[in-house]
Amino acid sequence: MRLPITLAGAAAIALCTAAALADGPRRDYVPPVDWKPDVTGDMELSKTYPYWKDRKQLDPKLYESKSEQWKTNWKFMDPSVDDSLHGGHLALDRGGQLYAELNKGNALASCLGAQDGNLKGLRATRYPQYNAELQRVVGLDEMIEVCTTRQGRKLEHGSYDNAAVSLYVTSFSNGVPIRIDVSQGPLKDAFERGKERFHVRVGSNNFACASCHTAAIGSSLRGQVLTTPYGDVAHWPAYRTKGELQALHVRFSECNRNAGTQPLRPGSKAYTDIEVFLTALSNNYPVDVPAARD
Repeated sequence: MRLPITLAGAAAIALCTAAALADGPRRDYVPPVDWKPDVTGDMELSKTYPYWKDRKQLDPKLYESKSEQWKTNWKFMDPSVDDSLHGGHLALDRGGQLYAELNKGNALASCLGAQDGNLKGLRATRYPQYNAELQRVVGLDEMIEVCTTRQGRKLEHGSYDNAAVSLYVTSFSNGVPIRIDVSQGPLKDAFERGKERFHVRVGSNNFACASCHTAAIGSSLRGQVLTTPYGDVAHWPAYRTKGELQALHVRFSECNRNAGTQPLRPGSKAYTDIEVFLTALSNNYPVDVPAARD
């Protein structure tokens, strides 16, 4: 018989997770990888980069084979390869509608940091960023929550409407390579924290993100074949074929649940650090949305 989780039990789980993320001698890590903050770092990790670096040149023999699809890093599902209609396109329309309503007098564009309302490249080259006013590093989805809250119409990070606006803004970066500088300042600090969090073991299964996304690349887990994290951020927010538009932080929380770890709220510092880390692993890879993922 499955026993209900009490408030005390939930609090204990949360405390254990927080303890695992806090500085202390009890941390256990997956052996670290020498991560390169550039998409070409995959040449050392999974060595699949040559298969998916140019989505216009994907080998159909790979993505038509169930056992070989993982080598394309699922890029065959990106819009430059697969132009079939899916829920991501509907979300893009919704995001455009909301953006128009919230951007009277360029209010939303200005708050997001778009020069003269121009969204071109904003997602690819400006987010995540350190926000001096907020005194923290923020991703685009979190900044959309901040900006819409100021207008009295809060679009909560992780919600469908927030992800839809994020998807719409991100679409103006299609074809623009991701470029964030993690060599200095707050972004470097966030990158280093994110890298550490990626390797630290937590939860009932004693898993780290790296438990699956390093040595297990190419292996099947829960019905999916694991792929390299390099180049992955370029298609988020993504439409999941199970029928959900998913923000990157929501994907993190889903991974936590699947691995037996208490998920955190979208916008939490830990998730933002991991977002910075993974975004840097997509440096010099072009954005392409709306994409679909299994």
